[in-house]
Amino acid sequence: MNNYEERFNIAKQLHSSGRIEESQKIYLDLAKIYKNNYTLFYLIGTAFLQLKKFDDAIDNFHTSININSNFPEVYNNLGIALAEKEKYSEALVNYNKAIKLKNDYIDAYINRGVSLKNLKKFQGAISDLNFVIKTQPLNPLAHNNLGNIFKELKNYDEAINSYDKAININQNYLEAINNKALILNFQKNMKIP
Repeated sequence: MNNYEERFNIAKQLHSSGRIEESQKIYLDLAKIYKNNYTLFYLIGTAFLQLKKFDDAIDNFHTSININSNFPEVYNNLGIALAEKEKYSEALVNYNKAIKLKNDYIDAYINRGVSLKNLKKFQGAISDLNFVIKTQPLNPLAHNNLGNIFKELKNYDEAINSYDKAININQNYLEAINNKALILNFQKNMKIP
């Protein structure tokens, strides 16, 4: 194993164990020498995304794409970074590219569904999340996000049903539990004369 591989593997281990800043230092050091490694720039971008440095993430995802434009994961993560900056239309373009490269890319469908919801394109969002649920019926994130759409559409019974499905799949899914509680509390307060 050469020095690059050794350092790269150490950085990936640090990254996967949650030691993002430590891994990022190694990634950035390696990027000074290995300027044509799209995976390296993808990981740098992903680390910046996790550190909530969205502009730096976007720059590195673009660098990765310029080296290799056939890598669906980089488009998905670029979409996430753009969505974090509330650039939902730009995010959609990237989710679409990710899905075109990998038509069963569940994360990209979920992320696209959320961006469509944020753009008030509810039918498209519902369609994406239903695709995920059909493909992975035990995906609590898809059920929770579908509940969020129904909540925004003021279809509270369907929202609660979706949150219940997410909670049944993962009883510790705090976001779904909280979302359901907010609707139940809202409905309770609306019935008070």
